[in-house]
Amino acid sequence: MAASKARLLVVIFIAQLLVTILTVSAQISPPLRSRISKPDPEKYQAIRDEQDWQNPKIFVRPTGIEVIGITPLAQGIPAESVPDVLERLPDSAWPYGLVVAVSDIDLLSSRKDIPRIEANRTKLLKILKRHGIVVDLWP
Repeated sequence: MAASKARLLVVIFIAQLLVTILTVSAQISPPLRSRISKPDPEKYQAIRDEQDWQNPKIFVRPTGIEVIGITPLAQGIPAESVPDVLERLPDSAWPYGLVVAVSDIDLLSSRKDIPRIEANRTKLLKILKRHGIVVDLWP
């Protein structure tokens, strides 16, 4: 009798575990590379005004990276966090395909910020390339 109760508990535990695993895996979307098309330069090459850019926009700051409209305003996150932030965006955020606009922040508090911005940009570009995300550098 005790053995059959133990087996029943094991079966219930395994069933609950499977339901949890299936629920979580159903909520995870595939990586950007597999769900977003390759960039189509014809859709964005003629854009001259940053406000007209419809794909994600990224500012490189001395304190980190800002994904415009997604991360806290005027605050930087680590470059390593950017792919996770971009992964959570809906497919509709990528009308030009898998390309982002990247520019350095314009306002500097001091010239000491320049090397930090350059280091953050270099790190960001390497990370985006590793994730198959094309960068359109803006002045």
